[in-house]
Amino acid sequence: MNDKTLKDVYMEVVENQLETGDPPDTKVTLDRLMAAGDSQGDAMKLIAAVARNEMQEMLSAGRPFDNARYAKLLAKLPQLD
Repeated sequence: MNDKTLKDVYMEVVENQLETGDPPDTKVTLDRLMAAGDSQGDAMKLIAAVARNEMQEMLSAGRPFDNARYAKLLAKLPQLD
């Protein structure tokens, strides 16, 4: 039985983005948030919230993942829209 939560799935998305370097904005944002005093875990949770937002928009609008929109949302962190 798999005990993964939706939160775990979004955290895996962020981990995969960091491992592959795609998009590079994820690593830039992680570094920026950590330099501002956030722990790595907290920074990753903020990034995961943005990933969740973009994926929900993608699914509800029936459109592909919008890397430019994602990058703009990441740039606003720690503020969440």
